[in-house]
Amino acid sequence: MKKKSNVKLLTIILASLMMILAACGGNKSSEGNKKNKANSDEKLSVGYYVNATLGDKSFFDSVKRGVDKAGKELGYEVKTIEGGTNQGDWSAGIESMVSSKKYDVILVGTSQTVEIVSELAQKYPDQKFIFFDDVVADQPNVYSMTYSQSEGSFLAGAFAALATTSPELKGANPEKVIGFVGGMDIPIINDFKSGYEQGAKYIDPDVKVVASFIGNFADAPKAKELTLAQINSQKADIVYQVAAAAGLGVLEAANEKGVYSIGVDSNQNSLYPGSVLTSMMKNLDTSTFRALKLFKEEKLPFGTHEELGVKEEGVGLAQDNLYTEHVPQAIRDKMTEVQQKLSNGEISVKSTLK
Repeated sequence: MKKKSNVKLLTIILASLMMILAACGGNKSSEGNKKNKANSDEKLSVGYYVNATLGDKSFFDSVKRGVDKAGKELGYEVKTIEGGTNQGDWSAGIESMVSSKKYDVILVGTSQTVEIVSELAQKYPDQKFIFFDDVVADQPNVYSMTYSQSEGSFLAGAFAALATTSPELKGANPEKVIGFVGGMDIPIINDFKSGYEQGAKYIDPDVKVVASFIGNFADAPKAKELTLAQINSQKADIVYQVAAAAGLGVLEAANEKGVYSIGVDSNQNSLYPGSVLTSMMKNLDTSTFRALKLFKEEKLPFGTHEELGVKEEGVGLAQDNLYTEHVPQAIRDKMTEVQQKLSNGEISVKSTLK
C-alpha cells in the first residue's frame, strides 16, 4: 500500500510540474507574442498620438496619410487619437494608450514629447514606439526618424531669394527682403530658420530675412497678423511659414496682399495657387509608411535614429503642375541645380541642432 501511495504522489507531483511549465510557456513576453503576430495572418495594430489636432493640411495630416496607407496596404488596424493643444494632457494621453496594451507599436513625435516618450519607454520596456521629427535617445524600444529641415529650408531660402528679385513675378518688389514665420522659438524651428537664411545668402548675400514667432502652432489669426506686418512694414514679398495649422494664416495673408508664400511639411501649393509658389516638404507620409512596413517585416532598427535629407528624399520642394505653371523657368532651372548640388554634397548646410 505504501508503494502505491508513493507512486500516486509522484504522479501528482509530475502532473503539477507539467502544468506549471505549460503555464510558463503560455506567458511568453509580449515581444515574443508580437513576433508571432507579425508572422501570422493576425493584424498588427498601430496607435498614432497627435500632440495637437488634425486639419493642419501640413505636418500632422501628412503623418496621418502614411498611417492610413499602412492600414490599407499593409493590413494594420489603425487608431488615431488627437491630444489637443494643452501640453499638460499629453503625458496621460500617451500613457493611456500604452497601458491599454492594444497597440503593437505607437507612433508619436515632435520635440515637445521627447521626455514623455523617453520616460514611458523606460516604464514600459515591452512597448514599441516609432518617434518622428526628433530623437528619443538610448531607448532600445524606440526607433527615431528625423528630417534634415535645415537642408529642406536651404532650398526654401534659395527659392525665396530668387523670387524676391524676379522681374517675372508681379508680386515681387525691388526690396531684397524675405520673411519667416515660425510656430515657436524652439530649437527645431530655429533649425528651419537657419537653413532658410543659409539658402538665401547662398543666392544673394544682400538678401535680408525678417523673422517672427507666433508662440504656438494653432493661432492662425496671430500668424496672419505677423505676416501682414512683415509685408506692410518690412517690405517682405515672400514669406516661409513653419507653423503647422497656424501657418495657414501666413498663406492667407500673402494671398490677400498679392505677394508670395512657401508652404511647409506637405504640398500646400493648391491652397492658394499662384501665391503659394512651392512648399518645403518633409516627406512624413512616405517615411511613416516605410517605418511601419519595416516593423511588419521585423526589420525596423529599434534603439537607433535615422536622419533623412535631400539625398534620401526625406525633404524637398513641391514641384507639381502649379509650380511649373507659376514659377518662372529661370528660377526652376536654378533650383534644379541647387538641389543637385545638395544631393551630391557640393553644398553643405549647417544644422543648429548638431
